[in-house]
Amino acid sequence: MKQLKQYLQSVWYNIRHNKLYALFCITGTALTFIFVALVLQLLHILISNYPPMSNADSIVRIPSYFQDVKGTSTDNIGESETNAFRELLKDFEHVSISHDQSIRIFSNDISYHTYTSFANADFWRLYNFEFLHGRSFSEEDCMNRKNVIVISESLSHTMFKTKNSIGEKVFFQNNEYKVAGVVKDVSLLALPTQMPCDAYVPYVFNKWIPDGSYQYTIDLLAPTGMKMNEVKEKIAQAVQHHFEKKNKQVDFTPQKIQTLKEQQLSEKSDAMFKYGGISALFLFLLIPAINIFSITIANTNNQAEEIAVRRTFGASCFSSFTRMVTENLLLTFAGAFVGMALAIPTQDWIQQIIYADSIVQSTLIAHVDYSVVLLGVLPAVIVFSLLSSGLPAWYISKCNIAQVLKGGVK
Repeated sequence: MKQLKQYLQSVWYNIRHNKLYALFCITGTALTFIFVALVLQLLHILISNYPPMSNADSIVRIPSYFQDVKGTSTDNIGESETNAFRELLKDFEHVSISHDQSIRIFSNDISYHTYTSFANADFWRLYNFEFLHGRSFSEEDCMNRKNVIVISESLSHTMFKTKNSIGEKVFFQNNEYKVAGVVKDVSLLALPTQMPCDAYVPYVFNKWIPDGSYQYTIDLLAPTGMKMNEVKEKIAQAVQHHFEKKNKQVDFTPQKIQTLKEQQLSEKSDAMFKYGGISALFLFLLIPAINIFSITIANTNNQAEEIAVRRTFGASCFSSFTRMVTENLLLTFAGAFVGMALAIPTQDWIQQIIYADSIVQSTLIAHVDYSVVLLGVLPAVIVFSLLSSGLPAWYISKCNIAQVLKGGVK
């Protein structure tokens, strides 16, 4: 323990007496790990079943348009046909319908432009939103035309300056609604709706204004225990039967049906995000590592004589190597910690620039899962440290002692 303490004291002494070098390393590493943390989180959202899309691999979305057997576009399933179509899906206990509109919501005589989704109660069963306060609306609320609304934490904070706005009232399309629930913000990469919605209202209040498209998005949750092949077969049969009743034949087979997860990660997008993300992560590590590598060479050269003296008193090449790498590792950890702390503020800043004039309120990364980031950052810190300091440290530790003391290594 005493030797370890002396070892760390020696490392800390070098850091304190090379403040400019330490500042450069920490700053360069922090900038790198800001983007490393963001890339890791984005990959996690895309690849995993990230809330509220926790059931994405068990949900099938009915297409918004179909083609007949000749390849010509045909009718879609309109709002007036939704109930009849649902009757063909009796094996499916939960069928969600939703329709998104760009609407101005008023509160305290101030208007807020946002996307609003008109949905049924099954929408909340398919998608696992995290409620910070209150509750979702039920089927009973829909049938009784109860004027309730669920809003996001961002909209709640914008409108009411608090995330707990239960009981507050909002007004739009000649109706007044009471806030029944506040949900956690949703990442733009894990949207359950067609648009990034910040408000959710029972579908019975849908006036189809302003877009005037009378069509719901229909999502089906696969019954427990039913294989996905059987699920797709039943859905294809229901769609074909629906159009046959209108004397139309559509080209819609089970092979053309995908789960939301399959849609999100098709072969092309899967390769682009997975391999592109890994490549981006490697570049974020490599480029600053090269810069720090060059200054590390100068720093290790400055310590060459000290290392040579230590070796004359019995220090091994390995201990000299680990001492220099440990110094860089501590600086890298410090920079990585700063980078992770600044990741979300940086993302918010970038978001504000990109969407300065947009009504979109959602973010790419609504909340950082630090367990995921840490599991990725820890090995990245080690790789970064070895890339930036391992080679020069090993070179100096292996140099001829006499040559170093004579000033031959500079």
